[in-house]
Amino acid sequence: MSSTNTALLRKLPSVKALLFFDVVARHLNLVRAGEELHLTQGALSRQLKALEDHLGVLLFVRGPRGLKFTQEGELLYDYSRRAFETLGSGLRRLSVDAARETLVVSVARSFAVCVLAPKIGRFVQAHPWVDLRMDVHRYFTDLELSGADISIRLGAGDWEGYRMLALTGDTVCALCCPALAPALEAAPAPGLPANTVLLRNAERDYWAEWHGCGNRPIDLEATATVQCNDSAALIEAVKAGAGMCLTRHSLAAGALASGSLVPLWGQQLHDGLRYYALSARRSHSRRAVELFMQWLEAEFTA
Repeated sequence: MSSTNTALLRKLPSVKALLFFDVVARHLNLVRAGEELHLTQGALSRQLKALEDHLGVLLFVRGPRGLKFTQEGELLYDYSRRAFETLGSGLRRLSVDAARETLVVSVARSFAVCVLAPKIGRFVQAHPWVDLRMDVHRYFTDLELSGADISIRLGAGDWEGYRMLALTGDTVCALCCPALAPALEAAPAPGLPANTVLLRNAERDYWAEWHGCGNRPIDLEATATVQCNDSAALIEAVKAGAGMCLTRHSLAAGALASGSLVPLWGQQLHDGLRYYALSARRSHSRRAVELFMQWLEAEFTA
């Protein structure tokens, strides 16, 4: 074993500690996690404390209503969950009936919630022999090392060497619920009606690009703001009348079609990004991968 691998082994916590963490992170409640693991709260707390000491970071904030992730804890849970799912998938593949196939699809969370989830039943009904596992996440990893067969992600299509399928021809648009639209449409730029709230994506804020391409200006400093790091949650808040937002048309298409959201000012932003499906090189020859890519093409590009 190389010295690099030996050093890595010294840094890695035990699999048991990571499993305990994964169960606690799933419940965010020591009582329910303890019941699943058949451990007392005290024993589970000691295991978590030992893991935090080993890693040198705080994973949870403990409060009267349960646990909340720290930033480090949420990131570790994202990796641990996918690691255990990948390990489980690998073990199942060793013993699964040859007539069945497991297909792991890694999907950006907002796309999974807003776009893919309402459609996915059609694939399952057409191919019941495929054990489909949707890995919904916020962070992208190397596709070849992730354990996923297909990854659906937002980008410019610059992943060289991969089979890619463009799923959306995307733009960014300003949206609100129907009740707020008349006042927002009538307001003179750059102001907005009193009490208007801007819901802004903390990780992908489009306002600078929106203003830069000549769209209707907004006085951001004079407007109340709520930041959210998830587009699906942001869209739900806007549908409920919380305010207005900029978001990708593909994510809001269902709400626009149903009339629960309406576009503002007839303006859009073309930022050159769209959602793509990429298939892992090691999975190209698999029947389930080919069928899923064909299904995506029929659903999104027909």
